[in-house]
Amino acid sequence: MRGGHLARTLSAVAVAAGGLLAVSRTADAAPQPHADQMGTIARNGVPVSVNITTAGQNARFTFSSVAGQQVSAYLSASTFGTTCGAVTLSLLRPNGSAFGNTVSTCNQTAFLDSQTLDTDGNWTIFVDPQGTRTGTASLQAFNTNDETGLVHLDGTGLPVNMANAGQNALIKFSGTTGQKVSAHVTGANFTGCPAFALSLVRPNGTAFGNRVTSCNAAAFLEPQVLDQTGQWFVFIDPQGMTTGTATLQAYDDADEVRALPLNGAPIKVVLVPGQLGKYTFSGTTGQLVSSTISASTFTGCPAYATYLRRPNGTTLGAPVNGCGATGFADTQKLDQNGTWSIVVDPVGANEGTANINGYTFVDDTGAILLTGKPAYLDFNKPGQNARWTFAGTSGQHVSAYVTKSTVAPCGIALSLIRPNGTMLGSAVNSCSATDFLEPRVLDQTGTWTAVVDPQGVGTGTATLRVYEVVDESLPFRPGAPLKTFTSLVPGRNASYHFTGKVGDARTVTITGSTYPGCPSLSVSFVRPDATVLKSTTTCTKLLTLTASSLDADGTWNVFIDPQGAAMGTMIIRIT
Repeated sequence: MRGGHLARTLSAVAVAAGGLLAVSRTADAAPQPHADQMGTIARNGVPVSVNITTAGQNARFTFSSVAGQQVSAYLSASTFGTTCGAVTLSLLRPNGSAFGNTVSTCNQTAFLDSQTLDTDGNWTIFVDPQGTRTGTASLQAFNTNDETGLVHLDGTGLPVNMANAGQNALIKFSGTTGQKVSAHVTGANFTGCPAFALSLVRPNGTAFGNRVTSCNAAAFLEPQVLDQTGQWFVFIDPQGMTTGTATLQAYDDADEVRALPLNGAPIKVVLVPGQLGKYTFSGTTGQLVSSTISASTFTGCPAYATYLRRPNGTTLGAPVNGCGATGFADTQKLDQNGTWSIVVDPVGANEGTANINGYTFVDDTGAILLTGKPAYLDFNKPGQNARWTFAGTSGQHVSAYVTKSTVAPCGIALSLIRPNGTMLGSAVNSCSATDFLEPRVLDQTGTWTAVVDPQGVGTGTATLRVYEVVDESLPFRPGAPLKTFTSLVPGRNASYHFTGKVGDARTVTITGSTYPGCPSLSVSFVRPDATVLKSTTTCTKLLTLTASSLDADGTWNVFIDPQGAAMGTMIIRIT
């Protein structure tokens, strides 16, 4: 609202409610000794001409009205000066006293927003050039009695039409203390930014709760919890001179509360704008719970948020935003006993339907040896993980390998968790039927955990193997007989070290490789300072790392790295 607009509106509401909010100000509006321009004005928007030819002269245009009538005025095309405040515009009561707000020009215009008159008689629109200014302008007056009507709290659209500058809409509805109510304006064609404001007014005529503004065709007033019982109002306030039409909808946003059987059939979600869905279940401390949304018709991205609400009303974890027809809230461990809720909260004015499922389960657990003996995993609920433990010591090299995964759509994430519960490095996810975690150097001694985490709502089966990896590291004299390297553990590498000096030319030849994949092997010359001089890969049984001139004295290494989880054998020669 601008100027006295709010006071005017609340005054009108109070009159309707049986009371009156007095609006007054103290100002000296006594006539000047100069002969003012006098005239009458109709409140139909037809302009009259203001013509001030003598310094100190004012203009007074009268109209007849009654208490409770709402009036606005607009001064345009002013030639009284280009600076703000060159001329002021106000209302005078029939007794000559000043009333309501006074506004001044900027950019040759001034708009006196709607005022609710407080007495019967001949009122005056008073145009007062400041200082010694003279000039001309155009003056218009408007009847701005509020657009009224009744809106039902069921989403039924009500057209509203604010045809006169300064006119508002004050649409009533019946409300009770504790009731949640939202309002939605659509199809508005008001101009400017902000173009209009949207709010609620209490039965006693006072403003209530939040006030939202819009620079486009729509505005949504989030649910407000009413604090009085009686006839409430939705207040639509076009800003400045703008006029136009819109459609108003209002909603009773009582939460949809229904019991949700975990691991049972889905239930239907049906929500109107501003309404929360609360789907309850009995939970206990330590219980694992996840949920899925399917067949959602909520639009936008994000379209809704979903989260777990504790029995005490607080939120567990961060809300998960949903976009599109499906959504997934991954596993949370409950930390209270009692009645929990899975909450679905549409964004803004969103409304729609969906299906919701809730799940509870225990993770697939067990102990696994670092020998590659398989553990067979079964994920039968969305969000369920596998957590298999092993004894590890600091400095030990360990790899993990998942095979035969049937989990879709994008496989599983594989990671190692320290005894203190933190992750070593980062998880890997290949989005395929296999996942390989290259050897990691353990940095704690204790009980470690290999975690297999199906992504999204994926369920299915898989096989997990965990290995202690001991690399082969041997001296090798260039020109010596062939050397065979065999790896029966995924991630096992070989390093053959020799003494070299600047200028030596060396070649590595690999034959008879049985390592699968492409590339299957990587071979590198590694300097004494651990940097790589040269490297190459192969996808076949053969590899030659061509003659290289060494550029440092010291102990060099030929580093052989089977790619991924490849296992096999090969023959190596260094010349």
